Amino acid sequence: MRIAVCSLIVLAGLATVANAQTLTPKTSFGVNGWRAPGVALTGDAPGAVSGSTYLALGTANNERGLAYNPVTDNLILVTRNGAINATASPFRILNGTTGVDSGGLQFDGSLFNTGTFTYNQVGISDSGEIYIANLSANIRSATSPFRVYKFANESSAPALHYSQPTTGWGSTGGTVRLGDSFDVIGSGANTRILAGFNGVQGYLAINGSTSPTGQIYSSTTAPLPPAGSLPISGAAASQYRLGLTFGATANDVLAKVAQTGGTLTRSTIGPSGATTLANGGVLTAGGESAMDFAVIGGVPYLATVDANNSRVYMYDMSNPAAPVSLFTFGVRNPGIVPVDPLTGATVLNGNATGSVKFGRISSNGGIFTADLYVLNSNNGIQAFTFSIPTPGAAALLGLGGLAAFRRRR
Repeated sequence: MRIAVCSLIVLAGLATVANAQTLTPKTSFGVNGWRAPGVALTGDAPGAVSGSTYLALGTANNERGLAYNPVTDNLILVTRNGAINATASPFRILNGTTGVDSGGLQFDGSLFNTGTFTYNQVGISDSGEIYIANLSANIRSATSPFRVYKFANESSAPALHYSQPTTGWGSTGGTVRLGDSFDVIGSGANTRILAGFNGVQGYLAINGSTSPTGQIYSSTTAPLPPAGSLPISGAAASQYRLGLTFGATANDVLAKVAQTGGTLTRSTIGPSGATTLANGGVLTAGGESAMDFAVIGGVPYLATVDANNSRVYMYDMSNPAAPVSLFTFGVRNPGIVPVDPLTGATVLNGNATGSVKFGRISSNGGIFTADLYVLNSNNGIQAFTFSIPTPGAAALLGLGGLAAFRRRR
């Protein structure tokens, strides 16, 4: 078994001394907070390992979806590596504390059989329902519908949850891609799923955990959205494709203006459509794409990853018009390629894909902590612990009990 050494270097420190937030590697996870591509860990399920190689994380653009299960404290990782698909489930269950692979979700190859990628992204509801989406490079094609599949829990069999109709689009214009970005919020009847478009402005919202209904929010552009779509004002073309997350509510959507732009946008979903707000604020780097949002100790935070170099950013979103950058972390991964630990150069992620997910949020003695998991495709999974002392926490240390909190909103 190969063991890689990973050192995480803080490139920018605390934003404010008063709050004294910290972002540190979750050292129990993988090796010093990093599950490196191809590196097997002691205890990994046999079906995910070949010799000393872990098959579910590689450098061939096959891993783009990662989600946190608040019910089990596990991660679900989606891989398209054909080697693992031949012997085991492509939907891997990783321990949220250690990163060790404990097995896979049930897999039915006859069910997952459409789309450019038959499975690609994953999201999990507050009650532990798992949703896995395919990727369609052109949902206008009858042979490539966008679909979402559902697992009631980590032990259940999958079922088709939603299939987006391919008819009704305009006869002119280019292809319409769907499924690169994906997020889930709520549970039961209040479950909402988002998937971002490329080729038209906007996103698809899927509502409900049973008998789900789909609603497209899109600007009027060629090809025209199908009948029944609702407008989204002020949206730039394809801005929801790579970076998308729910904000504080199921009606609040955060996204990047463009893959290479540093501007964040906020969209509010209403009964007659969606409105893109002007106060999204500016992020640090153009390559920030995958993102996630959480409210921790009453303060809203946004975490992102720069697809160009695996740098992880944390923002205080108390003022959405002016996100405050708290930290920048770079990763050094000598097990893959020689890199400069200051520049954080990593394996190329030319598709700018991946996932950022907050995990367990808890409080002890006036200090809130939140786990953060970052998958930058081709560069493994980084895990962090984000700690935020509340006002007066110093006087309360050792006095408070431990309380568990659900992720984000």
